[in-house]
Amino acid sequence: MMNRSLFDLARKLKLEKASREFCDFREAHGYTAARRVMDETFADFPDVDHSFVREFQTAGFSARILELTLFAALREQGKELDRTSPAPDFVVRGDAPVAIEATTTNPPQGETAEAPDLAAAVRRLIPDDLEAAEAEFVFQIGKALRRKLEHRDAQGRAYWEQPHVEGVPFVLAVQSFHNPSALFHTTSPLATYLYGIRNFPTRDRHGSLVVKSQVVTEHRRKDKTIPSGLFAQPEAEHLAAVIFTNSATVSKFSRMGTERGYGPEDVVVARCGAMYDPDPNAALPVPFGYVVGDYGPEEHETFSEGFHVLHNPWARTPLAAGALDGFTDHRLLPDGRLLATIRHPDYFVSRTMIFQGEKALPLARLRVQQYLAGEAGRR
Repeated sequence: MMNRSLFDLARKLKLEKASREFCDFREAHGYTAARRVMDETFADFPDVDHSFVREFQTAGFSARILELTLFAALREQGKELDRTSPAPDFVVRGDAPVAIEATTTNPPQGETAEAPDLAAAVRRLIPDDLEAAEAEFVFQIGKALRRKLEHRDAQGRAYWEQPHVEGVPFVLAVQSFHNPSALFHTTSPLATYLYGIRNFPTRDRHGSLVVKSQVVTEHRRKDKTIPSGLFAQPEAEHLAAVIFTNSATVSKFSRMGTERGYGPEDVVVARCGAMYDPDPNAALPVPFGYVVGDYGPEEHETFSEGFHVLHNPWARTPLAAGALDGFTDHRLLPDGRLLATIRHPDYFVSRTMIFQGEKALPLARLRVQQYLAGEAGRR
């Protein structure tokens, strides 16, 4: 098989027509390791309609990274993948088949040229107005999911009606890229939108954590509203689950490439953020921070980390047990609480930092120490 690279310009595509994100990523010394892992992954990726490279280099940069990461995650779990048809994006065969179509939320048309550069985008900035940002997130995710549910091909068939996936559970995978801070959001507001139920922590008279739930009927953004509980609505009866992630980005490939020793000697990668607290009485995440490589091989990051499956309890064709068992699993309980089965370190949100130069390693370690000390002081 001829070696392919995502970074060789697509046929008849001039560099000035490539997106700013792609060009920044293609040239950056700090992303050397990420580019190599991407190319290694893409070498085994069946490009059914021969459009992947062009879309990756132009308007579909982030969406194609989600697709590439999802492919790598399913493959590392040993799934039997069928990529002989262009839609849906992935079909898992075997004892627990599933059809998966990937989608993203995107910036409004016309704003691409003014978008921040790649370095700014991966900082995962905390929104200035958290309430407004969450409302925007829900609206954008809802629009992306409904667009796929309403899609019909030239023959008028939905994704789940394609002959090669008839009777197979249908799943949508989604990630948000509608603004630079979109990756800040986690499964919590998405779960509220999908199930129409909001979970919130309280304490009993002994100080023990108690999770309660309340029904949510709509979501409001400025003067607009959309109904909550997508899973329970008629248009979602064929939607078995939603896969969500906020970490299928260049940063994941950068960290994993650095772990494999692909990066230049003068480049060091660090990661800081908030993660799941295993204490059953904890209501808040705990801070974490590390320099990539300052640990043993058994702690290496996987492609599956960061992916969540939210099951639709009202689906006409639900997922079989074990269909997507490599991802964190979320199921609605009869009392309205959401049960999460966590199979990996569950990092809610993080920022990946790249340091370059002779003093990159001590500087990275110092930055991690400062972050953890600062978070400890706030708790």
